[in-house]
Amino acid sequence: MLSIGVLGTAKNTGKTTTVNALLKCLAGKSLAITSIGFDGEDLDHITGLPKPKVVVEEGTVVATNEQVAKHSTAKLQLLRKLNIATAFGPVCLYKVRQSGTVVLVGPNNSEDLLVLKDVLKSEQIEIFLVDGAINRVVPLQHVEFVILALGASRSTSIAVLLTEARVIAKALRLPLSEDDRKVIEGLVSQDKLKSLWNERITVESPMHLLLAEDLAGLERLLDKIDIAVLRRPELICVTINPYYPVRRMEGFALDHVDLTELSRTIEQELNVPCLDVMKEEERLCRIVEEKIRGLK
Repeated sequence: MLSIGVLGTAKNTGKTTTVNALLKCLAGKSLAITSIGFDGEDLDHITGLPKPKVVVEEGTVVATNEQVAKHSTAKLQLLRKLNIATAFGPVCLYKVRQSGTVVLVGPNNSEDLLVLKDVLKSEQIEIFLVDGAINRVVPLQHVEFVILALGASRSTSIAVLLTEARVIAKALRLPLSEDDRKVIEGLVSQDKLKSLWNERITVESPMHLLLAEDLAGLERLLDKIDIAVLRRPELICVTINPYYPVRRMEGFALDHVDLTELSRTIEQELNVPCLDVMKEEERLCRIVEEKIRGLK
């Protein structure tokens, strides 16, 4: 089974749009999906603007909570209840019997995600999609591939978004630990890193470094400290969403900024595909298909 995580750097960065595009790209395969935490509200609770919903086709396996599953429009057949707790109750496994939208509440820690992966392997799932976000990023250490969803809702500054993409890509490309180093377990703050200035260290994963707000500061530390990781997913592409909410007299509305130059710069500087899913869905499909074929 191959697992792909979609990592949004903030709300409204296009994560759900990317997930829906992946579901369409991978239609015909044995698919499963969950979310690290909650995904599927109708409206953004800050702006009041409608949010895209995850759309699943017949045959897809969905891991979500029983209470929130009732708010899905997809017809779901309960397969089994899992020993994975959430704030809403246990996670259950469903098979989609009629396509529609689905509300996702999945495992919120690394151990539970591993439990779910084992269950899905036993169900002969080929591709497992994991909807994640930067504030609940650690479980994504256990996926094989990750797609980074950037958006103007995070910042309309191209410089800020480029720094964000560069630092995350740099963390995801830290070398795997192969020698005797000092192992640092758990989340690693920038203050902790500064205290290890002259050490050769291994951290559990890049995700254990990515909780800092000051990404420029993290980049300086990554450049100067000898850091390796025990595990990491491979960054296969970056998606960008040019739309962002702005407050008007009558409430919030969407505006947009041209991110063409950002996309071009990310591809050139970071050597990773960068695309607007709304305009380049077929390209996303090709990128993912090529990655899957490369593993066979």
